[in-house]
Amino acid sequence: MQGPARRLLLNPDFDEAVAPFETRRTMGYYANPYRKRISEYEKVLLYAQPSPDWIPGGLGLGGWTGKFAGGRGAWENYFTEARCSDWFAFRDPGSRWEQPYVKEKAEEWREAQRFMESSAAERLFDDIDPEWAGVINRYFGAFVNHEYGLFMAHASVVRDTFTDVLRVAAGTGALDHLDTAQMIQAQRMFLAQLRDDVVDDLAPAKAAWLEDPALQGARTAVERLWGESYDPVETLFGLYMVYEPLFGRFARREFFHHHAGLHGDHFTARTMWSALRAGDAAARWNFDLFERVLAGDPRYAAYNVKVMRLWAETWLPVTLAAMAGFVRLWESTGRLRAASAGPEAAARRVVGDWLAAYAPAFGWEADADDLVAEVLR
Repeated sequence: MQGPARRLLLNPDFDEAVAPFETRRTMGYYANPYRKRISEYEKVLLYAQPSPDWIPGGLGLGGWTGKFAGGRGAWENYFTEARCSDWFAFRDPGSRWEQPYVKEKAEEWREAQRFMESSAAERLFDDIDPEWAGVINRYFGAFVNHEYGLFMAHASVVRDTFTDVLRVAAGTGALDHLDTAQMIQAQRMFLAQLRDDVVDDLAPAKAAWLEDPALQGARTAVERLWGESYDPVETLFGLYMVYEPLFGRFARREFFHHHAGLHGDHFTARTMWSALRAGDAAARWNFDLFERVLAGDPRYAAYNVKVMRLWAETWLPVTLAAMAGFVRLWESTGRLRAASAGPEAAARRVVGDWLAAYAPAFGWEADADDLVAEVLR
């Protein structure tokens, strides 16, 4: 039997079968891929990542040339109470960065334009209940201020986060809120051209945002997220792990989206769809940050869970107070007052979803009936 063929060299002393150093047919990446192969998202955001050398997971490039007044460095470990063995482990599962984000938003706006043009031709705006038109003017318009406030709450977060992967995720979250505000105002301007009882002026909406008891709790929450939270990771936690999945869904999904159709409004539900999509995208990357990276950190997991529970004790009462004030809107029209499903059913759905999906991420335990009672007090 003939043996395996051998390559003959000029010098027979070196004609030996040598085992390769590596038999795996994989690439040697400069960053740990989130999945099997490195993605375009990771190539864009991780190819050059400067960071302070005292942050675990940093590249150790040394000090910074620029400092704030008083001597504070550009980035410091004490910026957040959270601790992480490797801040670069975070990934946005949606892989959203500038190019795919802009493409997605352009598609949403083109679809919104087509919807508005066709709905105008079909005179769908005639179906809107006049009482609900007042809700659009006052309360739905007030959400322009609400969303803009949440957009601005990201300002220090985007500035102070340690890595580009987290900075871009927070930036897309901020722009989603700004885009929702623009979508709401675009709808109001469109309807104002077609109906006499809808106005595009933001004055009544601003008055509701500043003065109406139904929105007082939401305004307080937004102001605190924007102006009183100096820890960028805590701001993200309070906003996306507590406030958005509770008050955000209570207002956007349970009130505006679900009840627009009850009043013959085909437009508000369509506008809210982009906001619901944004909320889902934000939930994905926040679970990666708070559940997988921080609560799953090999060194600081137990500590981070304790910190997140302390944060929840701060932001949960604020959020429940915002929901309690918003309950008044279920009395704003005759159709809502006559509807069989009131705010209690909506509150139970939202609280149940939060307790099932979000609270376990940081070991929070609470009774659903107690939380719903706080909303309906």
